[in-house]
This record gives sequence, C-alpha cells and structure tokens, in this order.
Amino acid sequence: MSPIDTPAAVGRPAAKRGRPRRADADDAILAATLELLSEVGVAGLSMDLLAQRAGVGKATIYRRWDSKEALILDTLRMMSTPIPVPDEGTVRDDLFAYMDAVIQHFRPGRGSDTLPHLIEASCYDDQLRASLDHYLRDRQSTTRLILHRGIERGELPVDTDVDLITDVILAPFFYRHLLTGATVDREFTHRLVEFALR
Repeated sequence: MSPIDTPAAVGRPAAKRGRPRRADADDAILAATLELLSEVGVAGLSMDLLAQRAGVGKATIYRRWDSKEALILDTLRMMSTPIPVPDEGTVRDDLFAYMDAVIQHFRPGRGSDTLPHLIEASCYDDQLRASLDHYLRDRQSTTRLILHRGIERGELPVDTDVDLITDVILAPFFYRHLLTGATVDREFTHRLVEFALR
C-alpha cells in the first residue's frame, strides 16, 4: 500500500494500537544490554532489569528479539568494539599482536559468562546455533586476514590451510578459557602461534 492509500489519507482515522513505536528503542535496548552484561553478567540480566534500564516495556523488547540469548548475541555483534587488525610487518608479529589484544578482550570479570551461556543455549536452539556460528566465524576474520596477507607476502606457502591454522590458534585458547580455567597469557598464546606457523 502506498502512502496515499493509507486510511488517514482517504479520510478515515488511523486506528491506535498500543504505544507508538520508538525509533531509538533498538539502540537503547542494545546499549542497556551491553551495560548490564558488564555490570551483572548474563546470570544477573533479567528482562525486567533490562526494560527498566532501557526505558522501554518488556513487550517492546520481545517484539524485536525472541529470547534473551538472541538479544545478547545481537548486542555483541553490533555494539562490541572490534579488535583492530594489526600490521606489524610479518605474519608472526601480526598474530602475536592480535592474540595479545584477544587476551585483554577476554580478561576475567563481569560478562565473562556470556559466551559459555550462549553456547549452552545454542544446544537447544537451532536458530541461535546458526547465528552463533556466523558470529564466531566473523570473529575469526582477523586471523584469516593476517594469514592470507602472509601468503601474499610470501611468508607462508600458497597452499597454506588457513582454516586449519585458524582453528589451531584459536581452539586451545577457547578450550582453556571456557573449560579448564587454565591460564591464558602472552607466553601461552605466543607458543600457540609459533606451533601453528611451524
């Protein structure tokens, strides 16, 4: 229907249904979610608290997101500050610099329960699983870019398996972070990079 065909335009009053939609509601909800994740973590983030912080009703949130987990994932995707792509001159130094930044990004504190919670919830929600896979694949893009740049520079063979090396570098990091609680520091991540590049 074009704008000139709307009921108001042809002389019939438009029906009023609920509150008018706030144009800035999405931004307010996402910003409030990010704040609360850093303050109380996933466990303490309730829809009531979120609605109060964002200044909206719970119905406004549920009209936009089917679940708390879907909202959290969108918040991480849209509002988290991305780690800059380093350019230190060599693929090894680029990976060292990037992993140093990743360590800081995943330092312990409020919000560190976010990814484990999403992984657990995705085991029972296929749509969330697909969204989480896409999110994590996107987060691997910096590592892949660094490796492809290394191939272009001639530092790595042209047949380098970029997917495998990415997994070799990142999987042990997340295994320690999510499952064992073992220390993840510069010494560990630099050894990972050296091992993967060999």
